[in-house]
Amino acid sequence: MVLLSGTILNFKKKMNIIIRKIYYALPVTLRYSVRRIIYFPADLFQKRSSLVPPKGLIFIGSGDFLKTGKQFFEHFQRYCEFTPDSSILDIGSGIGRMAIPFTNFLSPKGRYEGFDIVKIGIDWCTKNISSRFPNFTFKLIPLKNDLYRLDTDVQAAELKFPYNDNSFDLVFLTSVFTHMLPADIENYISEIQRVLKKDKQCFATFFIIYDENENIPNRTGTKSFPYNFGNYYLMDKKVKEANVAFKKSYILELLKKNNLELTHFIKGNWSGIQNTELNEHQDIVIFKKL
Repeated sequence: MVLLSGTILNFKKKMNIIIRKIYYALPVTLRYSVRRIIYFPADLFQKRSSLVPPKGLIFIGSGDFLKTGKQFFEHFQRYCEFTPDSSILDIGSGIGRMAIPFTNFLSPKGRYEGFDIVKIGIDWCTKNISSRFPNFTFKLIPLKNDLYRLDTDVQAAELKFPYNDNSFDLVFLTSVFTHMLPADIENYISEIQRVLKKDKQCFATFFIIYDENENIPNRTGTKSFPYNFGNYYLMDKKVKEANVAFKKSYILELLKKNNLELTHFIKGNWSGIQNTELNEHQDIVIFKKL
């Protein structure tokens, strides 16, 4: 029975790799079109809330849209400190999955800022969220990325966040650092430190390659990163930013360098670890500004 389960897992893993390679081989703009075509029948006939985008527009991953957003909102509440009057920054706001739970939480005095590089998501959030909740603002910031956008040469490593110093009570990034290279992450960490208020926290997800002395598997789960570049590892050398993993020691040193303190490190199950604290796919790193 155990052997059969292992065989099924390996088969699924190989199929996922094949599907990803086919998807990555498509031109970036065609990736969005293919998803719309695939989900067109479902979107045509399926009833949904006005705060749920059509499946054909969702470019941020699988899973139940509302359930995932609610689940992460509960994680934010459990590990981070914020109130209905807080100022929130959603880096890589996608198509509003993390924003929607905050619409029932933030007061008119609260503030929600999101930015993303994908126009589809910003347009949908502006039309469907900002129109009803004027304290929710979404900005399009075109940046070059192998997976999401190639029609600009502006790099994430060059971006200065369009917000004032010490202006946010909570910053979070879900599935953002998993699509960025070291120079980009180093800049974003520095900018997060700048815009966070003192003693406030950032919640970020990663794929973390653990240090050898931790004796934790790195390539036995649903994802593998066979291309080693020292502090970071790639799943696919042709589409580098499709999936990126980082050495744990590198991330911890980066936090220390920017006067940020690790408050929680929560393992994900992507690498094959079972019974993790939150049973999330990606690793979670939570840190605060000193």
